[in-house]
Order: sequence, then structure tokens, then C-alpha cells
Amino acid sequence: MNTTKQLSCEYLSPNKTIEELLVFNDHSERVFYIYNYKETSFWLFSSRDQLDGFFNNTATEKHYFQTESELDHYLLKSA
Repeated sequence: MNTTKQLSCEYLSPNKTIEELLVFNDHSERVFYIYNYKETSFWLFSSRDQLDGFFNNTATEKHYFQTESELDHYLLKSA
């Protein structure tokens, strides 16, 4: 099982954030970027470039979650 640690949180507006999250276990670690839109939509990216591409409509990789619970479940299983 993985552990998560928030590295940073940038507020774009009161209800839109970008979080940098470290996901790790005994064998590996990865950094993810999460765009949180009004606590109702969550997009997950494996690099800052992919996140930037999302805002420029050029992202080739993204994972979408409708709830924070779905996102947490995914993160606790991947790394």
C-alpha cells in the first residue's frame, strides 16, 4: 500500500487548485500533479509538462476522477 504526502498546493481561484503529491512505498516513489476543480472533478498528471498541456489542450496523458475517494483509491494502489 502506498503513502501520500502533499508537496505543494497552488490556488488558481478559491475553488480550483493544483496539488503536487508524492506517492511512495518501500520500493518506489512518484510525483503526481492534480488539478482539483470545485471538489467535483479531479485530473491527475504524471508530470508538470502534462499538466501544462492540459491547460493548452495538448496533454497526451490524463486520468479523470469524479470524486476524491476515487482519486485516493487510485493513488494508494499505484506507484
